[in-house]
Amino acid sequence: MAAHTLGCGADGGAPAAPAALSDEQRAAALLDPGALLPPRAETVALADAVAIASSRAEAGAPAAALAELAADLRVRLFRLDQAATDAREAMELYSAAATAFRASADPAHLERACQAERRRALLAGELARDAAVAYRELYLVSRRYAALSPPASGGAPPAPSPCLGAIAVALAQAVAYRPSGDALRAMEQEGHRVEGVALALALAPGASAAAASAAPVQATADAAGDLVVAPPASAAPAGPVKVTSIERHGSDKGARVVIELSAPTTFNVGTLPADETAGKDARIFVDIARATSRGVAREIEVGGVLRRVRVGVQPKGTRVVLDLAANLYRRIFYLPEPFRIVVDVSTRPPVRDDEAKPGGAREVRRVAIDPGHGGNDTGAVGPTGLKEKDVTLDVAHRVAPLLARELKIETLLTRDSDVYVPLELRTARANAFHADLFVSIHCNASDNGRARGVQTFSLAAPHDAESTSAALAARENAARAARGGQGADPGDPDARREVAAILSNLNVGDMAARSRHFAELLQRSSLASLSPRYPDTKDQGVKGAGFFVLAGADMPAALFETSFISNPEDEARLATADFRQKMADAIVNAIRAYREGK
Repeated sequence: MAAHTLGCGADGGAPAAPAALSDEQRAAALLDPGALLPPRAETVALADAVAIASSRAEAGAPAAALAELAADLRVRLFRLDQAATDAREAMELYSAAATAFRASADPAHLERACQAERRRALLAGELARDAAVAYRELYLVSRRYAALSPPASGGAPPAPSPCLGAIAVALAQAVAYRPSGDALRAMEQEGHRVEGVALALALAPGASAAAASAAPVQATADAAGDLVVAPPASAAPAGPVKVTSIERHGSDKGARVVIELSAPTTFNVGTLPADETAGKDARIFVDIARATSRGVAREIEVGGVLRRVRVGVQPKGTRVVLDLAANLYRRIFYLPEPFRIVVDVSTRPPVRDDEAKPGGAREVRRVAIDPGHGGNDTGAVGPTGLKEKDVTLDVAHRVAPLLARELKIETLLTRDSDVYVPLELRTARANAFHADLFVSIHCNASDNGRARGVQTFSLAAPHDAESTSAALAARENAARAARGGQGADPGDPDARREVAAILSNLNVGDMAARSRHFAELLQRSSLASLSPRYPDTKDQGVKGAGFFVLAGADMPAALFETSFISNPEDEARLATADFRQKMADAIVNAIRAYREGK
């Protein structure tokens, strides 16, 4: 127990009472090896209080330091009591600390993030009582932070990282526990995945620190690939905002929750593991700054891997908690106009192998087909009144039986009738279905009505916010914005750049490349299907754009523009059963080619 010296006032009166120590000061004092710990329940409560303070602290280094302190205290408890719950809580807190340190604008905090993850890795091996576990975890941390290390500048070699140096020594000392054969290849492949996530979140080559601080979003990911894309701290609202709705979709394989707000704001994300002794599920919580939630249900039952969603009031905003049936892969991001926070959870990792099997085949068992628009969202309308929503649904209804009959593929339609389905829910249904491919069917349109031909898109940030691709994506996205009532301007280049920044961070690993490849197969297949009967079909090519409907898809995804409904000749073709059947054949043939490894 720490001793305190009592002083006397200047007038010789009674000794002044000692100042009460804060939770942070008490926790730091208990890390002294010579300090006696209070009873276990009191120490656990103190560690939890510091962890909660971390979730409420200013984003970046302040929150990270508190999470790290709480983790260190939990580790001391674990070393004394050997309670596995303490070790698991500490590992979660170290991950949270690393994530928060990486969110800091100070490059020096990258080293502290690495150190936090190094301690988590060592603790994982200690908890498992298996040096091979520690070796694997340390290896993955080294791959991640080697990818994130700043490059050399001015011809000088990069400054050595003490953290990476310590990991290299530990790996050399534990080389006897290095896996071999298939286990080694699996570990190296996992290293590629972790490195891919890191590179996806890194700045583009040549970008400056100033550019980083001015970036429209901040993105962080932990060693497991869990991803958070949030607005920068500078986006904090001047006044209160309101949670207007919470949409949810759950299944046994995954779930999505969409929190819609009246205006943009900032948010912090945290996780807590399941605690069987306390009867608590694994949880994700989202703390939304300056948000009120009056009129929103306090508890919403969902089902599947997502048991329920709970909403609570906090001093500085609103907390939304997701109670999970298990520890799941997580991805949290936001979409503007209207401002939505999207929380995805899944039983399958965000980055997966897509290597061809012997003979060149890829595994494609399930496909999600998304007929664009629907209900009171008609989409584009042709010169004679043909509606995009009707064409897309008819083509989808032609695709599904072909996939089942010819390829024995199970198919999900994101809508099966003339109903409105929000863009975020379409992707949620595909993710929950564990689809291996996702195709969103649309009709193109141009302002002058002269453009013709077929075109295919994958999710990517256009190099030019003023480009035609960016404008088309903005128009498609604006249908959702109009329903949200936040006055989105599809022509605003700043808004397009923000969307591009968000979506570029969602393409982890090689998902962008696989989606692009599938889009190219779809484009080639459509031209092959149409050319014999319609030889004047124009090839509009394959492009990247920020379509919300593709955001968060955890499988290769493409948006297929069947033709320009705004063009009189293309509209006339789109109105015929023959043309629509050829579009359906093209989609099926592209899926066949992808499955065959082409």
